[in-house]
Amino acid sequence: MFQIRVFTPAYLLTGEVEEPHSFLGWMNNKDKTTLDLHNVEALVLDPKSSVPATAASLVTLHKSQVVGVDMFSPTAQQAVKVTGRPEVAVLYTARFLIQANLHPSGDMPIGRIPDVVKSNFVAVTQAQLHPLLSTRLLPALESPVMIRNWNHIDFYHAR
Repeated sequence: MFQIRVFTPAYLLTGEVEEPHSFLGWMNNKDKTTLDLHNVEALVLDPKSSVPATAASLVTLHKSQVVGVDMFSPTAQQAVKVTGRPEVAVLYTARFLIQANLHPSGDMPIGRIPDVVKSNFVAVTQAQLHPLLSTRLLPALESPVMIRNWNHIDFYHAR
């Protein structure tokens, strides 16, 4: 098991996942629609929420609700293989502006990544999150390795 932080549209869930051989490949497996997190602390992102946090020994969430995964622990980072050249991009989501390295192959322009890579989830490195909305104080706004869901990226561009 290793620790991760999962962003959904409304929550930040910190918990442990069982260690699959390739976490990114597992996240992109269309036959696996849910993600189980163990020993979870759930933080509501909206600072005005009347119930700011909760905890549970096990939660299950649909992977379509996963906006991003912060692979903050060294063991989690080792479960994601990042290939390709780093190219700084700015990603815009409903809640955050994210500056991070995308990793296209060869001379592929970053604008072609979603057309070529047919996966919902993609690894980014050196991610910096900048809240666009009022957001509760988070444990971290930077991550060496994150997994982002293309379905929750409104638009992006090279920096």
